[in-house]
Order: sequence, then structure tokens, then C-alpha cells
Amino acid sequence: MKILAKYITRQAVITLFFSVCAFTFVLLLAQVLKELSELLINRQVGLQIVGLFLVLLLPSVLSFTLPMAMLATALLVFGRMSADNEVTAMRASGIGLGRVVGPVILLSTLVAAVCLYANLSLAPQCRFQFRTLFLKMGTENPMALIEEGTLIKDFPGYQIFVGQKSKDALFEIRIFAMDTNDNVVQQIYAQKGFISGNPQTRKLLLDLYNVRGDLRDPDDPTNIRKIRPGTTADRYPVELDLGQAFRQARMTRRLSDLLFWELLDQIRQLRDQGIYPAAALMEAHQRVAMAMSCVAFTLIGIPLGVKTSRRETSIGIAISLGLALAFYFTMVLANVLRNRPYLYPEAILWAPNLILEVFGLWLLWRVSRV
Repeated sequence: MKILAKYITRQAVITLFFSVCAFTFVLLLAQVLKELSELLINRQVGLQIVGLFLVLLLPSVLSFTLPMAMLATALLVFGRMSADNEVTAMRASGIGLGRVVGPVILLSTLVAAVCLYANLSLAPQCRFQFRTLFLKMGTENPMALIEEGTLIKDFPGYQIFVGQKSKDALFEIRIFAMDTNDNVVQQIYAQKGFISGNPQTRKLLLDLYNVRGDLRDPDDPTNIRKIRPGTTADRYPVELDLGQAFRQARMTRRLSDLLFWELLDQIRQLRDQGIYPAAALMEAHQRVAMAMSCVAFTLIGIPLGVKTSRRETSIGIAISLGLALAFYFTMVLANVLRNRPYLYPEAILWAPNLILEVFGLWLLWRVSRV
């Protein structure tokens, strides 16, 4: 029996490895096209930095790919074993179906534990580091923070627009000084500028040339009739505080950036204040449900693999993608309804796991009786 368990485990682990690699590559590539394409096109960022971004994205991607890979593993392993009549031979030898599927179910439990750790702790930390990495590397490579043709809002108290940039210079620069209500109180225009950073103080220096500007009435900043001439200079330095930007980013962490126990603490605080914590509650449930789906997908994948009895990997991949899309669609629906507690969005979120597990166990029972 130990030989049989090792054989099935080895087949499952190898298939799981390649399934994780395939799904992760596809989803990671999609994230690269979405998040990182401008890094190589519009910003002066090296491949080393892009590689670091990919590492930080990996835990979040794995939370999606591990359940899908576990489903594909169950389908492919037992589909091949069924096609080769190995399952029939094992049962003819008096080996129960439970002993055959046991190693894969145990593997799915271990994968669920890894996915749970990633969702509760590792992925939120990496997501936050991903968002703040630009600010950390800004003093070492300030040009990486500047994207031409885009209004940059990374610096507290300022908004910056750069029309063009070369390797070491900026052109057609507009700087908008903002008040606490995000109203423009001063505008500065410069034909050309240079940017440098100080890693020790986390400050950037914009050295502007051919500068002119205007001032707004602080009591009525939106009234264009009260605009008056401001700064005019051949050279004008502007200091930007990246340290303040980084501290502000830490204070305004998103729900997806919070560790699980921080999320639970926020839920308790909101409830103590008489506020229904819809978003935080859904985020907490979603992290756990995603991890538990590894077991649910395995339970439905094993009997489907046995009944498919095909060697073609495309069959397993197609079934896994179809079930995964239905599962994730239900999660999206639950998040859409999160502000309507009377519709029980948490129950909708957990329903696919429950349905897949019950249906999978029923199919396993049917297969064991054949």
C-alpha cells in the first residue's frame, strides 16, 4: 500500500507542479500587461526592478492558481489512470477507492494550508510592498517616478504634469500646489527641469528653468477672476518629500493590504461604532473561501477525471477552466452584493465550495459503487 500511495502522490505532485507553473504564467503575464507594461515603456526602470515587481505579485496570483491547479491535477491524474485501466486494476485487486484517492485529497489539504497562509499574511504584505516600491526606489532613481503625459499625484500637496522627458531632463513641466481640499492654490510652469534624490532624507529636488506661475486666492481658490501673477524666475527649485508620501501610503492601506488579524480588528471596530463592515467582512470571508476551494475543486475533480477516461490533457484543462470561471463569477457576484446584507452575500460566497464538495462526495460514492 505504501508503494501505491507513493506512486499516486508522485504523479499528483508532478502534475500539480506543471499545472501551477502553467496557470501562474498565464495570470502573471496578464498582471504584467496590466500593471508593469508602462514601467518598461514610459519609465526608466531596469529589468531587475521589474523582476522584483513580479516576485511581489506572485503570492496574490498563487491564491487564484493553486485552486485551479489542484482541480486540473485531479482531472488529469485520475483521467490518465482511468484511461490506462489502472483504477479498474486497483479495485479488482481489492483496493478501495478511498485508498486510491486518499493521497490526492491529503495533497489538496496541504495546498489549501499553503494557500491560506498566502491569503491571510503573505499576499497582503506583498501587495502593499508592490504599491509602495515606487516611493522607496524614487530617491535612487527619481526619473522612474515621472511618467510623461500623466498627472502624477504621488506627492502630498502637489500634482505634477510632465509633457516630455529624456534620459536626464524633463520638459513642459506643470506643478500644481494643492490645499487640504484638493483645490489648486498655486500653479508653476517650467520649460525644462532636472530631478535628483537624497536617499537619506527621502526628498527629491526639482530644479526648474524658465519658470512662471500664478497664485490663487486662498479663500476662493476656484475663482479664476482672482488669479494673480506669481513666481517668475530663470531658475526655481522645488523640494518634494517622498518620506511624507510613504507615510501617507502606510496610513491609507487598502483592505487588501491588511493582514487577516488586522482585518478582523477593523471589523470589530466598525461593529462597535454601529457600522456594518460590509467590505471588510467580505474580504475576510473571501480569503478563507479561496483557500478552502483547493479541497472542493479536488473532490469534484477526482470523480470527473475517473469518468472522463481520456488521455487528452485539453479535456481536463477545459473542465477545470469552466468550473473555475463559474466559481470566480460567483465570488464577483457576492462582492457586488456585499452592501446588501439581507441577501446574505457571505452565503453566496461560500455556496460554490459547499456545492462542489457535496456534489463531489456524491459522485465519489457513485463511482465507488460501480
